Formats: sequence, C-alpha cells, structure tokens
Amino acid sequence: MSLTFQPLPVANPDHHRFEVTAEGLGRYVIDVSLPAGHDKSGSKYPVILVTDGNLLFDLVQSQVHGGFAKVGGALPPSIVVGVGYPADEGFSGFYARRNFDFHGPWAMTDQLGQTLQQVFAMLKTADGKPDLEMHAGGYDRFMAFLRNELFPSLSGRYPIDPGARHTLIGDSSGGHFVMRALYDPTSPFKRYVCISPGFGSAEGTIVQAEAAYAASHDDMDVDLFICAGQIEIDDSFVSSLCRFGGGVIWAAEQFSIRQWRSARVRWEIMNNENHASIASRAISAGLRSVHGVRPGVNDDAVRKQTAAMLDAIRRK
Repeated sequence: MSLTFQPLPVANPDHHRFEVTAEGLGRYVIDVSLPAGHDKSGSKYPVILVTDGNLLFDLVQSQVHGGFAKVGGALPPSIVVGVGYPADEGFSGFYARRNFDFHGPWAMTDQLGQTLQQVFAMLKTADGKPDLEMHAGGYDRFMAFLRNELFPSLSGRYPIDPGARHTLIGDSSGGHFVMRALYDPTSPFKRYVCISPGFGSAEGTIVQAEAAYAASHDDMDVDLFICAGQIEIDDSFVSSLCRFGGGVIWAAEQFSIRQWRSARVRWEIMNNENHASIASRAISAGLRSVHGVRPGVNDDAVRKQTAAMLDAIRRK
C-alpha cells in the first residue's frame, strides 16, 4: 500500500540566519541558535561561538539544542553562534577567506604554505576563479570583528550575558585560530575547544604569542580542551606538515611548564579518528569538558546535574 504524504519544510523559530559585512574582511553568514523558552525565561546566556559555521554550526547546535539535548543534555543553556562564509563565494573563496582570517603574518613560502597554495590552485580552477588569491595575516582584524562588532551587535538583539564565560570552537585552521586566541588578552572567550589545530601553519606565531602572554601575566583563567585524531597525525604528508598532534602535545607541555593556577586543561589524542571524522566526537567531548560535566572526569557534577534534571521532570 502506497502512503500519501506531502513533505513540508521544517521551521525552527529559535534558529536565525543573516548576513553581515565587516570592513576589510568581507561578507559573513551568521547563524544563531537560541535555547528553548528563551523568550519567556528572562535569562541571559553565554555564547558558544564556532568558526567555520558552514561546516560545524549544525554539529554544535545538535549538541546544545538538539532533540536529545532537550531531554538529557548535560550542557547549560547557551546561545550558539556560527560564523561562516557565503555559499556564492564557492569553496575556493571559503578556503581563501578562512586562511586569511585564522592566521597571523605568514608569507606562505614555506613547505606547508606552498602545499596549501597548490591545493587552493586546484580549488579555484574547479570554481572557475583563476584570479582569486590566498593570503594570510588577518587574525587581528578578524578577532577585532568578533570582539568589537559582532558580539556587541548580537548582544543588542539577543539575551547574551556580557559577563559569562563564552566558548570558542575551531577545527584545523580554525583550531590554529583558537590556539592563537587562547594567548590573546583581548579575547572575549574563557572556554576553548581546539580541534586538530594547524600548529605548523604560520609557524612560530602561536609560540611567540604564548611567550608574550607569559611575559606579562602570572595566571591564565581558562578552560581548554585540545585534541587531535590518532590517524591524522601521520596518515599523509600534508597532515604531518600541519602538525595537528604536535600542537596538542606542545600546548599540554606548555601549560604544565607554566603552572597557571587558574587554568583547567584537558588534552587527548583520539583513537580511530582522522581529519575528516574527528569533529563531531571532539565537539561533544570538548563542550562537556570545558563546562565541567564530562562523564569519567567530572562525575560529581554529572551526578548533581542528572539529579536536578530528574527532579525537574518529576515536578512537571
């Protein structure tokens, strides 16, 4: 027996999307996902901001606001913001834009830089954009856009708590940006989920930023989760040049050396994960880690939260 049905688009009133333009950078597509009942609670919320919104926003949204999260979620209510790039710029535009935004000064004449330029050449040929160029060096401007333009503008429209411990998530080159932001005193974030950081790109800039921070600070009040996939460390020439695992180990060692009393750091080399597969697992583990509710690590907090959730269900 054939079923009769009429497919309808699914509307989510708590998910907004719009475009903004940042001077000197270009157009961005911004996704905002709000906690259920935000319009009635009167509460203000922390932000979980994810770079590469085109690729990662939906993964973060499902962890924080998805169906399972509404029933048994461990994470506190938050506003999820994705910062991505317009689809009409093509994948080559996306590749070039993020490379500029996420890195500090980098001539890209080293082995990794030349290799990435070769990949970019193939992408722009496929997109029919032979004149498109890729550069680095936009970190300061992109961070200023997030800190001075996007955050204040969003706070004027959405119930964002300005004093909350906001979270930054990035993967690959976005992970490089997270590592760089970690040592930036002007960063508006206190929680960092750093996935497969491109430690080999713009080589030396993260090390220099860490040294500069340490020279002028005696503590660092952050929650950091940093990870890479076991497979991606040495599965290809390009992966090895990117030093995904090297960035994780370096960060773990540096935090141990510095002994920042207020820093809470977890690091992990995830088994059976490569560069394409790690994101969903790392986002789930990372968000629970930086919010102090990861099973097996924060068991007391998890038990208290579970008891509170069950009590709320009984009260209904």
